[in-house]
Amino acid sequence: MMRSKGLETGAGEPLAPAADFPGLQNLTYLNSASVAVTPAPVQRQMQAFQAQIASQGTVGFDDVAESKVYDGARSSVAKLLNANAEDIAIMTSATECLCQIAWWLRPGVGSNVVSIDIEFPSVTYPWLRIAQDTGAEVRLLPAKDDPDSLSLDALARLVDNRTAAVCVSHVQYATGHLLDPIQLAELAHAHKALLVLDTTQSSGVVPLDVRAAKFDVVLSSAYKWLCGPFGAAFCYLHPDIWQRFQPPFVGWHSTVETFNFDATRIPLAKAARRMEYSTVAYAAGLGMAAAIDYLMAIGIERIREHNIALASRLMKGLEALGASILTPRGDSQRAGIVAARFPRRNAQEIVHKLRQAGIICAARLGAVRFSPHLFNHTGQVDHCLEELERVLASRT
Repeated sequence: MMRSKGLETGAGEPLAPAADFPGLQNLTYLNSASVAVTPAPVQRQMQAFQAQIASQGTVGFDDVAESKVYDGARSSVAKLLNANAEDIAIMTSATECLCQIAWWLRPGVGSNVVSIDIEFPSVTYPWLRIAQDTGAEVRLLPAKDDPDSLSLDALARLVDNRTAAVCVSHVQYATGHLLDPIQLAELAHAHKALLVLDTTQSSGVVPLDVRAAKFDVVLSSAYKWLCGPFGAAFCYLHPDIWQRFQPPFVGWHSTVETFNFDATRIPLAKAARRMEYSTVAYAAGLGMAAAIDYLMAIGIERIREHNIALASRLMKGLEALGASILTPRGDSQRAGIVAARFPRRNAQEIVHKLRQAGIICAARLGAVRFSPHLFNHTGQVDHCLEELERVLASRT
């Protein structure tokens, strides 16, 4: 049975040329919340940089070039966030960013950190680990058993004047809940706490302007909705934060002049890049910048509208198949993720059978999670729903 009948139109065509995603020709890839696909032009830029270093070493990549290698990357991230480049650090993962912030802040006994029990583990683990040493309290809003209960009001009930940080995701990885970032900032600051916002599931699909409110820390990995590579991430630090940030890890990249090589003192860089500390796989950071430039040429707001249209189409089709939707319905409360549970059916089994049909999605929190992106279109959503109907009709 065709699932397109009665569903709203929109997102009929992908936003990017199929030639930029050649690996998806025979797939319906609905799994950008796990790992997105990197556009071919971005891959070529990374490969060219890596090939030049691998074949010629410092020819064309001397001390000056290496010290400035991430200047362009910081600028690309700054444009994405409407920030200043000096407020951006280029990192290797969101986990690394979170750990640095947590170990710097290191709340002690009598303090608390507020988060959510369905967060991706890297959001809560650093605080739980620090609490083992300091006796700080980690307060996790319970939402696992009832995802619909997740709200800003519920989170606010855990925040008080002893809260050192509110550390949450802009969009929840398993359910797709989107919390208003400005309201989160206002909540944290009303209690003199820091807001640490993980945008890994929103960067590249939900516009964020860090000038719209005081955002203390905003971070994201590159390999999901940003369509970048593994091994790259960014961390925005508000000037009030980086000026007093004492990095728990330091190295030659942490300093004002990286090639000064003075081993007797640590003159920290007067910028967020004091968080950067070591030689890394530079091609990954450059690839993240190229991916951001690629997405911004299309338009983040345009991508959001496209993904919301696909997600809405999915939601209606899934409900017609008897699914219970975990993701909020309101456009302002979600991004590109749609999570659905099917009564008396195992999510992992459904994901496996869809994969056999060339439809790629994931199982999270006992739900099937779909995450369409700019390279998807309505025909693929309808194809997914048709195959899913066949899967649900079969018990073998």
